[in-house]
Amino acid sequence: MKRCSVADLARYAALLAAMMISFATQRELALSHGVPVAVSPAVPLAIDLYMIWAVRTRRDVALAVTVAVAANVSGVLTAESLSAVGTWVSAGLHAVFPVTVWRMHRRSSPDSEPVKAPQSAADWWPSADLWQDFTDSGAEADRPTPPSPADVRAAVAVLESKHGRVTGRMLAEHFGVSERTGRRYLSMAGG
Repeated sequence: MKRCSVADLARYAALLAAMMISFATQRELALSHGVPVAVSPAVPLAIDLYMIWAVRTRRDVALAVTVAVAANVSGVLTAESLSAVGTWVSAGLHAVFPVTVWRMHRRSSPDSEPVKAPQSAADWWPSADLWQDFTDSGAEADRPTPPSPADVRAAVAVLESKHGRVTGRMLAEHFGVSERTGRRYLSMAGG
């Protein structure tokens, strides 16, 4: 089990404080707009848990953080007079808390580097071993395996010499597959 360092404890304390302040602000927003007291805690829970999910899965991060910031700022702006300078300072301050939650949940480990695109077809085309698992599957065993990248490039060269520009439909007819698969083959061949 990993031991918590002082830095980890400070990080968790900041995260907890930011979530508590966001919770209170968003709950008050819900109450001020007619959400019943019994279910008003669901509003900040939904917003903050959505943001945490988005950040951890790296999906809809900008939207989730924007929703959380908007909820916090709206909570302040609906509770105070808009003409007071303190209202705008408070709104700006409350916008910081969802950003803090986002930053605390953002992955910063070495394994969180962006995925790099494969450089060659050999990096992303299924290996021959993959198709061996399907050879004993009965009636479908008669189906041919997908062509190799070299086979696709050879077919493109032949079709280009006969017809000029090659399309996904032409490759589909050549290999006896759907038009969509033909387009995939064409992109695999670099066309």
